[in-house]
Amino acid sequence: MAGGVQGVFLSLALCFYRVQTVASHSLLYQYILSHGLADLPQYSVIGLLDGCETDYYDNTISTIVPRQKWMAEAFNKNYWEHCTITEAGFHGIIKGQFDSWLREENQTASIHYVQGLFGCELNGNKASSGILKFAFDGRYILSFDINTLVWTAHDPVAEELKAKWDKLKDMSLYFKSLLEKDCVNLWWTYYAFGNTSLTRKVIPQVSVTAREGPGWFLHCAVRGFHPQSINVTWLKNGLQVPETKSTGLLPNEDGTYQLTTTLQFDPYDGKQYCCHIEHSSLPGGKTVAWEGKMKKDKHIGLIVAVVVVLLAVIVFIYIKWRRRREYNAV
Repeated sequence: MAGGVQGVFLSLALCFYRVQTVASHSLLYQYILSHGLADLPQYSVIGLLDGCETDYYDNTISTIVPRQKWMAEAFNKNYWEHCTITEAGFHGIIKGQFDSWLREENQTASIHYVQGLFGCELNGNKASSGILKFAFDGRYILSFDINTLVWTAHDPVAEELKAKWDKLKDMSLYFKSLLEKDCVNLWWTYYAFGNTSLTRKVIPQVSVTAREGPGWFLHCAVRGFHPQSINVTWLKNGLQVPETKSTGLLPNEDGTYQLTTTLQFDPYDGKQYCCHIEHSSLPGGKTVAWEGKMKKDKHIGLIVAVVVVLLAVIVFIYIKWRRRREYNAV
């Protein structure tokens, strides 16, 4: 049961985070608070600098862990311990508020989780906006306006929580300062050290393979590219066709990215299928065709059946002829 709950939870979490619009620059933190889920940390935070995972922390470890080599080299252990205190403070506020809300709703004995996204976006060299929003049990419920210090309820379940948080001016001012000042200053600090890594271009490795399942599927695996912005499409005789499914953008440990897109197709229709990739490391793009050839004909089953029937008829006629010959000889 726990495994199923965890799977649904992670799937919904991905849906919540993927809807975010990527500005020219950003420093965002994905926050997860679980209640009653023993298989998951009580809370975790993932830092993303311009879409690149920079650091990770959850309550089962003592300090924030840098995810990029350049971050580990630029900042010492004391720095990460200081950042851990800041993130723990943010968590303490959010946990306290949601725990109080769950008690009021008589939901403390149930399994729940809170997803949060907070951080800042910059257009060029100027701060564009601060982001602070929450989802509860997979439902987008609250967002914060740093200019008006007012919360917006995106689900009826959050109306009472909105009314309560609108009155907590000290908490709102803390969030405003965190998003408008601390976050922007931190982006500048990180970008100064990570600029070379963040702006590098790595050409993707592409492969197109076919697999048989409930039908036939083509898989276009695009791996090891940077930056993350990429466009992958399927072409059928040169015309674009919609994909059947996709993994979406996934990070690699080395800071590059990967994705796999899948297309259901008929391998016997005589059409040419290609995977087309547009990426900043590929001027003009790159097109990779499926070169597979099927080892059996589409009508092989029918042919085999006909041959078997013909052989049976021939054998039957031969046996009948032999018996008649033997009878006449007697």
